[in-house]
Parts: sequence; structure tokens; C-alpha cells
Amino acid sequence: MRQITCVLIIGLFACTSISANKAETDESLQVGDDAPDFTLQDAEDTVHALKKMRGKVVFLIMGNRKIRKEDDKWAHAFQQDYQANDRIIAYIIADMRSVPGFVPKGFIKKQLKKNKPPVTLLLDWKGEVHQAYHTQKEKPSLYIIDAEGKLAFHIKANFDEEIYQQLKTVIESQQSP
Repeated sequence: MRQITCVLIIGLFACTSISANKAETDESLQVGDDAPDFTLQDAEDTVHALKKMRGKVVFLIMGNRKIRKEDDKWAHAFQQDYQANDRIIAYIIADMRSVPGFVPKGFIKKQLKKNKPPVTLLLDWKGEVHQAYHTQKEKPSLYIIDAEGKLAFHIKANFDEEIYQQLKTVIESQQSP
């Protein structure tokens, strides 16, 4: 009887896991979709709204504190190639749901001011932007949003030079002469 119960529990867990993965795939954003709008603040309490960035190409690097080093690799590469271009902007959007509740927001902001990331880091305290973009916790989720607010590129990957070259090709194709 105990073995049957274990098999039923494992089977139920496997079915739940498979259907959850299927739902995530079915709902994920596709190239050409409107990018979900957001309004977030950085460590300086400056408000950044995607809607107000129309006319620029926007590169979003979405991650959490456990993959911050990977997020920074993408941001460093971007800054090296595009920091002088005012028609292209990049942000790291940090999923702050994993921060323990006893850590004050002010402390986190103070640390970010001391140890500035390579690009502006926006704080997604409730994880709503990460949910809207269907990010994952293990790897950075990368998005390029064109000047009209449409998704032009999307991948979930740790830093890789080949993928970065693909990303640059998309960014370059978005530049008007």
C-alpha cells in the first residue's frame, strides 16, 4: 500500500510539473508581440516606464540576485558596444522577491548605490514584470524591444559570445539610417 501511495504522489507531481511547463511555454512572449509595459524605480528612486522609451531600442536583462554575475556580463558587453549610442538603452531588471523580508529596501538601495551595476538596475519588488515576461530563475532572460514597443528578440541564456553577436545583429537591424 505504501508503494502505491508513493507511486501516486510521484505521478501526480510529474503530471503537475509537465502541465506547469506546458503552460509556461504556451504563454511565453513571441517576437512581434507587444512588450508588456512596466513602470519601475531604480536605487535612486528615479521612475523608468517602458512606454516613455518609445523611439529607442531597449535591451532588458532580467534576473535575480543569484544570477547577478551573469546579468552583469551581458550588461558589460552591451555597455562596451553601445554606451555612446543614445538611441539604445539597457536595463537590468532585478526580481526582488527572493530578498528576505527582514532586509530593508533602503539597505538594498544603499548597497546598489555603492556598488553600481554596469547599466541601470530597476527593482521589481513584487516580481510582476518578471511574471509578465515569463522569466526563469536559473538564467538571465534577455529581451530586445524595438522603437515601437514590439518584442524583437528573446532568449534565456547565460552569457555566450555567439548569442551576444546574434543580439547585436538584432540591435543593428533596429537602427534607422
